[in-house]
Amino acid sequence: MGGGDPSMQLTPADGAKYWTRLAISFFGIMVSFILYGLAMEYATSGGRKLHELSLILVTSTLYTTTAYVGKTLRGEQGTTVPTHKLFCVAMLSMGSTFFSVRSLRYVIFPVQVLAKSCKPIPVMIMGAFLGKRYPLKKYVNVLAITAGVVLFMLGGAGSGKAGDDEKDGTMMIVGCAMLFLSLSFDGATGAYEDKIMSNDHVGPFELMFNIQLGKAIMAFLGLVMLNEIDYFFTMVRETGPVLLVLGLTGAAGQVFIFVTIAQFGALMCSLIGLGRKITTLAVSIVIYSHPVNSQQALGLFIAIGAMVYNFADRGGKSKKPAVAERDVEDANAKDLKPLLADGGEAADDDDGEEFVDAAATK
Repeated sequence: MGGGDPSMQLTPADGAKYWTRLAISFFGIMVSFILYGLAMEYATSGGRKLHELSLILVTSTLYTTTAYVGKTLRGEQGTTVPTHKLFCVAMLSMGSTFFSVRSLRYVIFPVQVLAKSCKPIPVMIMGAFLGKRYPLKKYVNVLAITAGVVLFMLGGAGSGKAGDDEKDGTMMIVGCAMLFLSLSFDGATGAYEDKIMSNDHVGPFELMFNIQLGKAIMAFLGLVMLNEIDYFFTMVRETGPVLLVLGLTGAAGQVFIFVTIAQFGALMCSLIGLGRKITTLAVSIVIYSHPVNSQQALGLFIAIGAMVYNFADRGGKSKKPAVAERDVEDANAKDLKPLLADGGEAADDDDGEEFVDAAATK
């Protein structure tokens, strides 16, 4: 069956079955990505740093395995997308993940989570250059989110923890530049996916399998060319459990996102994703004791308020859902003509959200 067929989705009329499966999906997404975020922040704070290529190799290998199992169990047909096009998507996704993780050397995790909400900025910039027009409220919404992020960043000095000196002052600009590059790669990934899916068929797990396999291969080749294979094994010995947690929680999150969209629709998954993002921010601030002053609190209020308004505005429309951002943490959809699933924070884009958009078998 097509995972995105609205006629196959559950409704409150299904009674206990609906609420039980919704609870499983809700807690599955929340727990998976909150644990992912906590592990990511632990691995990138207190002077600790993740080796990006090592992280991508380990997590993409686990994602590839998960996708293979998923596409086998669903009996997805082979894709008609040419290999070179899938490789291009993998390269763009690789760039998004690399710069997103790299940015955590210069900004604290809550800043990264908030900055991910600015994803429409590079997308709208590219769209404007291509002659695309957006409604005024879209610009206002994006500016509000950006203003909230800026207020939060300028309101305090980094994490205040030993070993995180590089996350203060001017070095934050470097981190922001990397986040902008990550978002730009992410926007390009989504645009290119839309293009290839308009002409070719690819199932959601089939697309995830090909993209993650491509990223794993590129990460391995990067380690070989940079003569960092020995460093990779050193990283595995030192941070192996953390890399494993990141890979497993990210992969689990992808599966729960797929199940949620298939059973409840993209709008419900988007709502859960929004709640997850807000909860992740709160958990990070509490668990890792990030000081929040009045200016930062105002910035959080503005940014989160704009995100909630954006969701409410989208959810209140009676027409088919429009193309949405590909943050697997946001888990939005183009429409349910094909089933679309995000992405990635994979598991984050990243933030654990690498399950990119794909067309389901009809």
